[in-house]
Amino acid sequence: GIRLNVEVRLFGPDGELKQFMCGENLFTDYGDQHVIERLATGVTQDPISGMRLGTGATSASKSGAGAAIVAYISGSQEALETSPPLTVDKGAGLGYRATHICTWIAGDVTNAAIAEVVLTDETPLTDVAGVVGNTPARFVFAATSDKQAGDSLEVTWHADSLGA
Repeated sequence: GIRLNVEVRLFGPDGELKQFMCGENLFTDYGDQHVIERLATGVTQDPISGMRLGTGATSASKSGAGAAIVAYISGSQEALETSPPLTVDKGAGLGYRATHICTWIAGDVTNAAIAEVVLTDETPLTDVAGVVGNTPARFVFAATSDKQAGDSLEVTWHADSLGA
């Protein structure tokens, strides 16, 4: 199977870590389709291109309201730092990992109640909430993140195929 793990780090203007959150999340139905169509038919889906932030606290779900950004923060679309994502073979029988990273630097997306992040395959990225049909995965924070003007926010999303 595939497991998604998300790490959220908020750094202050001095570079010190102010907040750290991590957790597992799930692929949306669209994320399942994204992977399986590629494996089964070779149909080329758009690759993951970036992330978006929001303030919605609705639980993440496979479909419906929790499968895409609930309350989009205008201007929060951010391209991946590396495209394609970083990939690594975890060793014989241990699986494979793809890592997607986005950083919202100081002065970018100042908001006191960031509560959600999604992966998107929208190409090119635009300043809109996006839709379920371009949101392979969504993560809801355990606590809101208060990103001030001098802070930076880094989200690291690991997709692990599991070994034996």
